[in-house]
Amino acid sequence: MPRAAVAALLAAIVSACAVVPRELPQIDPAAVTRFELEGRINLRVPKESFPGRVRWQHAPVTDELWFYSPVGSAVAHLSRDARGARLVTSEGREYRAADLRQLAFDVLGWDLPLEGLPYWVRALPWPQGGESVEESDAQGRLKQLRQAGWQVSYLDWSPAGVLGLPSKLDLQGERLRIRLVVERWSVDAGPR
Repeated sequence: MPRAAVAALLAAIVSACAVVPRELPQIDPAAVTRFELEGRINLRVPKESFPGRVRWQHAPVTDELWFYSPVGSAVAHLSRDARGARLVTSEGREYRAADLRQLAFDVLGWDLPLEGLPYWVRALPWPQGGESVEESDAQGRLKQLRQAGWQVSYLDWSPAGVLGLPSKLDLQGERLRIRLVVERWSVDAGPR
């Protein structure tokens, strides 16, 4: 086979294998019924800070949250379903309660806004959270949301798997501040 033909064949094979950038889907946050996110988190309570990683799977009646140290060791696993809430610590101790928010506060001392958080991470007001005050940026995206004693600032909207969801949030309550950097979103829009 002549050299020119071999070179043309190799060029065709290489170009066929080239990675074509995949267009990210644009989603409507209100249509998302289930999501999974992974990223970095920093929980700050008075005089203490807990940096680490988080993985969260959310569905309408269930939640699974895994908290990890910065080096990747498990710190806590929280879950809730129709039967109640459960927390398992890194030592293997298991705690149960009817409410995940109260359980997180009693065991970890974190007043996590777990009822509003599934909405706020998607840049939506929490329907049961009462009145909300919202401020948008020049592109019409939510910049700040104040509701139920919390101030949520949306610091970045860089795509993390989908377009239309924030990638960096700062949530501040009375006794807790949460900085969340979402590195990957995986969403499902619609009932299952």
